[in-house]
Amino acid sequence: MYTAVLIKGKTYSVMSHVFLLNQEKEIEKKVFQYLDGNDFFACKQLDVPADDLKTDDQPKEAEEEPAQEAKIYTETELKDMKKDGQEAVIVDLGGDPSEFKNESERIAFILENQQQQEKVGE
Repeated sequence: MYTAVLIKGKTYSVMSHVFLLNQEKEIEKKVFQYLDGNDFFACKQLDVPADDLKTDDQPKEAEEEPAQEAKIYTETELKDMKKDGQEAVIVDLGGDPSEFKNESERIAFILENQQQQEKVGE
């Protein structure tokens, strides 16, 4: 069993989970592997089976690389998102969702920062 607690920001949406500040939530292994090491979360693995210890190390490292690559959202995808989803993307990009007054400002920030991160990643 795995749990995660959002310790920074107000909300965070990832893989069909919406996290609220300081609320512990039970998550799947895949979500745990994605969030473990993220400064915005405190993640725990409970009841570690002995046979799971050997298999966790290799796949986790292999899966961390793709997790580092952020999804690139189109303007249409962002407009279809709810506010908490947009705020989660802003947090992923290192922004503070409370700085934005409306959807247009959130979307503009996300699109601009995605482009900057693409250039840095090249």
